[in-house]
Amino acid sequence: MKRPARLWLVTAAVGAAVVLGSCSAKKAEEHKRRIAFVFKVDGLLYSEVCKRGAEQAAKELGIRVDYLAPDKAEVGKQIAIIEQLIAEKADAIVISPNDADAIVPVINKAMAAGVKVFTWDSDAPRSQRIFYVAAADDVQIGVDIAEALAKDIGGKGKVQIVSGGRAAANLNLHVQGMEKGFAKYPNITLVKPYIYNDDDNQKARSMAVAALQKHPDIVGFACANSPSAPAVGEAITNLGKIGKVKVWGLALPSETRQYLKSGAVSGLMLWDPAKLTYYTAKAVNDYLDGKQPEDGAHVEGIGKISYKDGVVLIPGVTITKENVDQFDF
Repeated sequence: MKRPARLWLVTAAVGAAVVLGSCSAKKAEEHKRRIAFVFKVDGLLYSEVCKRGAEQAAKELGIRVDYLAPDKAEVGKQIAIIEQLIAEKADAIVISPNDADAIVPVINKAMAAGVKVFTWDSDAPRSQRIFYVAAADDVQIGVDIAEALAKDIGGKGKVQIVSGGRAAANLNLHVQGMEKGFAKYPNITLVKPYIYNDDDNQKARSMAVAALQKHPDIVGFACANSPSAPAVGEAITNLGKIGKVKVWGLALPSETRQYLKSGAVSGLMLWDPAKLTYYTAKAVNDYLDGKQPEDGAHVEGIGKISYKDGVVLIPGVTITKENVDQFDF
């Protein structure tokens, strides 16, 4: 089936290369097992690092792994990509949903059509997805960020929570964890409303500046999505507030390194997105071969995983100025 140009202008496919001019090679590629990842939005460095893991999986597993994303973080555009993958009869689809509920019907449609569906990075727990792969407990990592920030600001002052899409399940759980963590500190006030920048880098920067200008007495930012911590770090730097405002969140070390080293950002709690995606592809491929994830198993290059109630967790890391140079993502 010919793919609509409007989808493929904003997506990228990865996998083993086909030798041009070789009919047998092309035919072999067409019959390879196909696992397709559908991320929230194209253009984020986080997404590019995830794609690296998909490329590694394609090479090592000898299968076709596609990595697709809409040009905007809109669930309708994600659904269009998934509908196309159903029509093309992909073996498996792995989704990081922009909207945990709106994506449910198309996931269930795929499953009914015999296409196995999984989630990674962000979940759709009310769907028929088979399992969800994450690098942290989505609530607990929010609690951990809140705890680290609370200690950094001496347990008092105004804190602004920043997130991406309002309907992204993983981000909302991060925020719930932050609220839970901050609830232990009666002298911390959460600024309302929370900021939602839709995982848009430019919007993240402008909204961070606006927040600091509107509330000059903010002493901390808790960031639930990858564009936010570097955006807030940049705003703090430009407004001369390094040392006066503390930042903890989820972000890539490569995007945040300069702000960690300058003190504009105190720390990050994250995972290697390439390893997350590589392991997910491997786990999905194993499932298609009839093998379930094993709780407590040690995976080379990943570490010890846990598996319970349809959720697979791989280990994460805490990143500060002291260890940021150890990470290449």
